[in-house]
Amino acid sequence: MRRGRWLAACALLLAGCGGGAGRPPAPSNELLIIGYDREPDTMNRFATHILEDIESCVVEGLVTNDERMRVVPLLAAELPTVENGGVVLRPDGGMDVTWKLRPGVRWHDGTPHTSADVQFTVAAINKGDWKPESVDGFDRISGVDTPDSLTAVVHYREVYAPYLLQFVRGTLPRHVLAGRDLNTAADYNRAPLGTGPYRVKEWKTGEHILLERVPGYWQGEAKIRQLLFRFVANTTTRINLLKAGEVHLVALLPWDKVREVAQVPGVRLNRVLGNGYEHVTLNQRRVPAFRDVRVRRALAHAVDRDLLVRTILDGQVSVVDGAVQPLSPAYEPGVRRYAFDTTQANRLLDEAGWRRGADGVRSREGVPLAFTLITQAGFAIRENVAQALQQAFRAVGVSMQVRLVDGTAISSTWFAGDFDAMLHWWQMPADPELTLFFAGDRTPPAGRNINFVDDRALTALLYASDRTVDGARRVALLREAQQRIAELAPEIVLYNTAKVDAVPAALRGFTGNPTNAGPFWNVHAWEVAGEAKAP
Repeated sequence: MRRGRWLAACALLLAGCGGGAGRPPAPSNELLIIGYDREPDTMNRFATHILEDIESCVVEGLVTNDERMRVVPLLAAELPTVENGGVVLRPDGGMDVTWKLRPGVRWHDGTPHTSADVQFTVAAINKGDWKPESVDGFDRISGVDTPDSLTAVVHYREVYAPYLLQFVRGTLPRHVLAGRDLNTAADYNRAPLGTGPYRVKEWKTGEHILLERVPGYWQGEAKIRQLLFRFVANTTTRINLLKAGEVHLVALLPWDKVREVAQVPGVRLNRVLGNGYEHVTLNQRRVPAFRDVRVRRALAHAVDRDLLVRTILDGQVSVVDGAVQPLSPAYEPGVRRYAFDTTQANRLLDEAGWRRGADGVRSREGVPLAFTLITQAGFAIRENVAQALQQAFRAVGVSMQVRLVDGTAISSTWFAGDFDAMLHWWQMPADPELTLFFAGDRTPPAGRNINFVDDRALTALLYASDRTVDGARRVALLREAQQRIAELAPEIVLYNTAKVDAVPAALRGFTGNPTNAGPFWNVHAWEVAGEAKAP
């Protein structure tokens, strides 16, 4: 949208609210404009393949993760535990979890939110004719009982330690979706019925999603009347719009822009250590060479991660060595590390039978050691890191091409496994579950194992960690699993995803969030200081 048209649109939205034509509207309790890096693939929280920032403003989970990485109840009245009787370990090895729902919560159409919605959600996911982003945990549920409208008893066939986050993505409204094909329910998937502080007012494809405040929201009406998520894929453009005042907030600020944005008047930087990591996924199903651990280790040794952090990332992040971050009590610091060592990389590739040709590219039995890496278009840091990786791999005789993919399209690409390698991040939840990402049977749609790694010993460790609710025992198993993952090197781990959000200096209540709950986890509490609540 051109600047003139954009200002005209904002003027219409802000009629009578101080947004004069000819200048961008200031952040206010009438309207907050967010510069967002991509358009959602769907507003259905269970089906989206990207972070659920926009969706979570509309559809709430039974729980969420707070700014201290704790699991806290949301639509649940309390967290079920063994100690309070909410979790019962059965003699047959199964587990029953009783969710007590918060009374008085209603869907946006006024219908009460009940245990029937929990029951319907499990049935819809397990039915098998619809492919949500992950079925992990749900496929371990044998059924749900609803003794009353505010009690859902979830029966697991086996102990499932990450049960607290089972319904972090919320529930589906039974009264709207029962009997329907969720694959074609466009009305719900573009404007879902939720219980959250906002609802979708408009989704203009390719431009923006406008959310409006819901009257009578159960936690108290949101203080900001409208949120406008403007889709701006290019990082430089997003920052320029922030500097010009045409967007007010940019979440997950690109690390190379931090120093620049720190000088922008009226903007403050909110920093939290992220519970996530940037890495290169190596698709073993797609690229036969990646099935050899010597090749994977060689590629890891070929990358000077410290140099990437010092230069392209401006020292804003830290080199890490695995999926579990130092924030987690399950973090294992003693894993195998892959220091920058081209001598070791070359030795490993030689041992694996890959010989250099006249052009410097290695081959074996006439097949060159070559692959294509995909990453998000418009994300300048990733584009620069991808080029650095290309040079690093070329130095050890590996040919890598780079293909940039639109941020929305890349989500379906990774889910389908339709790539050789991918530079991206996983933003992890508070629970340190790794099964979803590395167990041999957790490839999509059962999970996010898009490395397509299949190691029996690792899979056994991961499921053992899932099947114990003893905290110390589970941590020990997860630490052993991290060591095994590092030995296997299924992906090239690069650096931590430290989170820097650029927000209006006058915005109160914004805390950020280290987990995949995202910075909008408490959006109902945000308020622009000095502003009366918008009527």
